[in-house]
Amino acid sequence: MTQTVLLAGATGMLGGRIARRLLDRPDARVRLLVRGGDSGKRAALDPLLARGAEIIEGDLADRASLDRATLGVAVIFSAVQGRPDVIVDGQVALAEIGRRNGVRRILPSDFALDLFEATPGEHAMFDLRRAADEKIAATGIEHVHVLQGALMEMFGPGMGTFDHEAGTVAFWGDGTRPIEVTGVEDTARMAARVALDRTVRNGKFAVAGDRISILGAADVVEARTGRRFERRPLGSEADLRAAIAEAREDASDPFKAVMLAYRLYMLTGQTALSGLQDDRYPDLELENFAAFAARALPRRAAA
Repeated sequence: MTQTVLLAGATGMLGGRIARRLLDRPDARVRLLVRGGDSGKRAALDPLLARGAEIIEGDLADRASLDRATLGVAVIFSAVQGRPDVIVDGQVALAEIGRRNGVRRILPSDFALDLFEATPGEHAMFDLRRAADEKIAATGIEHVHVLQGALMEMFGPGMGTFDHEAGTVAFWGDGTRPIEVTGVEDTARMAARVALDRTVRNGKFAVAGDRISILGAADVVEARTGRRFERRPLGSEADLRAAIAEAREDASDPFKAVMLAYRLYMLTGQTALSGLQDDRYPDLELENFAAFAARALPRRAAA
């Protein structure tokens, strides 16, 4: 049976991939919730429209537009990013109005480590998402939280962990704790499948393409690129917590403390994923880190 999916956040990196993967499915009709007035972002959606996606103008702050957008929809998929007015108020409004209009299920914009295991007050974005998820659950709508750990792309050029120009890899602690990681494309493929699978139960749906430590990833990156990466430890857990406290006092960069909080949970393992469902769909094989490196990083120079 074909299901109509309303996707919010299709202009983002992950949202656009989710839209493409939903369009790959013969059992899905795809409706994109898009704010009006942004011609640049609208133009980026042209390839999705050419494949059959429908655009409906709306805004998470405009309840009347959400009422129009959710009519006839079976599943709401959120891949939005932003501040509390988007992550909490907007997503909750989408769930409430969708529920009233007969929407069966919502997949909120979680896509992370196990944010439900985070200590309140330590990670601002995890706090927002938990607050939204609790209110969404209270509406009575089905809710599935896709959790895939860290994105493998964080180890790529320009993402901070590895400095591919300087040839360094920086980490807190001793760099040996395994971290769940999944590629962006695999996250989108799995999430699209889960959205349409009526047998998936309420709650967390966790997957991981691999479990690998920072130092293990460094070994793989070195083998792939043929260059040595200097290991640069940044300090202990106590040092990291002190850096987070200092970052919270720095109003010039509000996201610095959030990024350091991600590092904290990678170091402690408090939000590690459990109950992985990687094998739920035998035809959907997730890429491990070695395969990701072989695809995404420059080849090793010939001897």
